[in-house]
Amino acid sequence: MARKISELYEMQVYTSDGQYLGITEDFVFDDVEGKLAALVVSTGRRGEKRTIPYDAVKACKDIYIVQV
Repeated sequence: MARKISELYEMQVYTSDGQYLGITEDFVFDDVEGKLAALVVSTGRRGEKRTIPYDAVKACKDIYIVQV
């Protein structure tokens, strides 16, 4: 399913066991492969960010589910 990148910002991110990680703040795009490489997640702790490889994404609809 194709989606606009603008629809994916500020989505909640959870681990596959239900732990809340934060919200999507940015994305890393691999221009050689032509696909998303990673999510940049804001954890809400003093500007802390976490980068999660896009291949760790297990589901994406209203929220992201990731395997970390």
